[in-house]
Amino acid sequence: MVTRLTLRRVLLGRDVAIAYAAIIALYFVRSVRFQPLQIPAYLLVVAYDVVEVVLPILTPYHPIAFPVFLYLLAIVGAGVARLRSGDGEKGVMFQTVGGVCLVIGTISLLFGASVGGPLIAPADNPTPLAITTTTGVVLLVTGWWLLDQPSARGKSADSTE
Repeated sequence: MVTRLTLRRVLLGRDVAIAYAAIIALYFVRSVRFQPLQIPAYLLVVAYDVVEVVLPILTPYHPIAFPVFLYLLAIVGAGVARLRSGDGEKGVMFQTVGGVCLVIGTISLLFGASVGGPLIAPADNPTPLAITTTTGVVLLVTGWWLLDQPSARGKSADSTE
C-alpha cells in the first residue's frame, strides 16, 4: 500500500532533487561552446519534442511543461538509482547521477534507433546515428560505473574494519 509519506518521498525526496539538479546542469551545459558537451541537452530537447508531438496540447505551455518533463525524467533517474543501489545511504549522489546517465543514455539510443534504424540506406548520412550511439553508450557505461561507486563514508567505514 502506498502511503502519503512514501509518495512524498518518491516525488520530493533527496534522490529526486539530486537527479533534477543533474538534469538541469546537463541542460545548461548547452551554453558551453564545445559541441560534444551540448549533445545531452539536445537529447533532452528532442525527447521533449517527441512528447509534444504525441501530446500537442502541451505546445502552448512549453515554459511550464518542459521543466515538468525534466522533473519526470529526474523521478525516473532517481528510481533507477534506488532500484539498483539496494541500500539508501551508500553513495547516493553518485548513484543518482548514474541513474540520470542511464536515462539520458537510453534516450540517446532510442533517438539513434529512430534516426538511423537498424539498417541504414546507402544514401543516408550515418553521422547522427554514430553520434547518438556513441553518446548513448558513453552515458550508459558512465551510469553503470557511477551506480557501482560507494560513498566516501562507505569507503572509510570499510577501511576501518
